[in-house]
Amino acid sequence: MRKSIIACAICALAAALSPAAQAQGRKNLRINEVMIANDSSVIDNFGQRSAWIEVINPTHAPVEISSIYLTDDPANPTKYYVPRGDEKTTVGKGQQVIFFADGDDNQGTFHLNFTLIPGQDNFIAIYDADGINLIDSVTVPASLLANQSYARTPDAAETWQVRNLDKTTPGSRNDVKGPNMKIKMFEEMDENGFAMALMAMTIVFSALLLLCLCFMLIANISKRIAESAKPAQPKEAPAPAAPADADAEIAAVIAMALNDYLHGSSGSGRITLVQNPNSAWNAKIMRQTPVLK
Repeated sequence: MRKSIIACAICALAAALSPAAQAQGRKNLRINEVMIANDSSVIDNFGQRSAWIEVINPTHAPVEISSIYLTDDPANPTKYYVPRGDEKTTVGKGQQVIFFADGDDNQGTFHLNFTLIPGQDNFIAIYDADGINLIDSVTVPASLLANQSYARTPDAAETWQVRNLDKTTPGSRNDVKGPNMKIKMFEEMDENGFAMALMAMTIVFSALLLLCLCFMLIANISKRIAESAKPAQPKEAPAPAAPADADAEIAAVIAMALNDYLHGSSGSGRITLVQNPNSAWNAKIMRQTPVLK
């Protein structure tokens, strides 16, 4: 029971706030662009051309525009009522909608019951659903020529400007960017496109060279990482060096033997090995100092 009461309260609150939120959204609507004499501009869904009024929703949320009023007479603010029940009356964020001032509202929601007259000032206004609160208005000057539009620049701004046919933007953004003078100057200087082709080739080959260098650098780094990951090989211990006195003793024996052989000796000519306790070879077998006898 308690949950049901809470749910009903939430629904009632949402229902109460929805009209207020929609009213707040409608207050941001703006007349964005107007064409009085349409000889070569946009056509309606019946293939006909007539004066048109562009209305924009500059907010960041959809706005339901049904129940508002459009008029060309300040003394009659409720001249045209935008009917309910048409799904196209929901204008998305930053989007525009076109009303045709052809005087025949039987053709649909976006066909007004009044027309705009070329060669004279034309007052246009949007009133809220109460028919009292003014949302937006503009007076289009009489000097506006055929196929020219009177547009805010940029969208929903306070500044207006007259635009020729090639600059009119019914149903799209008004902030049309002009030509880039630097690009235009470059096109005039390079009519055949040779400089552009050379520049493009230079950029491409430079990019390929840079890519090649990057691959070489990556390969080198990968090689170093792989080498550092290998286990270190154990170093072999160097062979022990022979004692210095052993070499000297061997040389002495050979010298003494040669001396006896060349000059003769009173000895027997035999070499007898006797143990020398002070020799470096004393700790090993056969490490004995030779003595002639």
